[in-house]
Amino acid sequence: MTDSALCACGAPLDERDRQIRFRLPDPVLALDPAELEAGRWGNDVMMAVENVGTFVRCLLPVRLSHGFSATFALWLGVHPADLQAAYDVWTAPEYIDFELSGFVANAIEPWGADLLAAPARAVVKDPEHVPYIVESSHDLLAQVITEEWPHHEVIR
Repeated sequence: MTDSALCACGAPLDERDRQIRFRLPDPVLALDPAELEAGRWGNDVMMAVENVGTFVRCLLPVRLSHGFSATFALWLGVHPADLQAAYDVWTAPEYIDFELSGFVANAIEPWGADLLAAPARAVVKDPEHVPYIVESSHDLLAQVITEEWPHHEVIR
């Protein structure tokens, strides 16, 4: 390992990326289990829930102080046609060019409900990963994407 792969504290940088995965979109969590199972299609990266919406999992990397980062595996609420487009290309070579827009479907701490329903655009950066959220017209989400945040405020 080279020195450039170490942070100031001596820990490898790749061990300093905290992974936070949301199991379900927040609107889906409001359903009782029977209601959820009766009207749900999907898996851990795509889902449609009757009378609730359609969702695609995306990654939101957040730069933190002292060389840390946090990557949130969240759900993006998308138009049903975009869910179908994701399904059509997910395992195809065209997936690398896939983009989608939607709305953040999880309240992400420490920003909480302020990010819920924020518009976002996501692109595929690595064909082995779900799409990454790369931009937003929502002021706070745009800051989350582009700025460095105090480690102690995001990871508690």
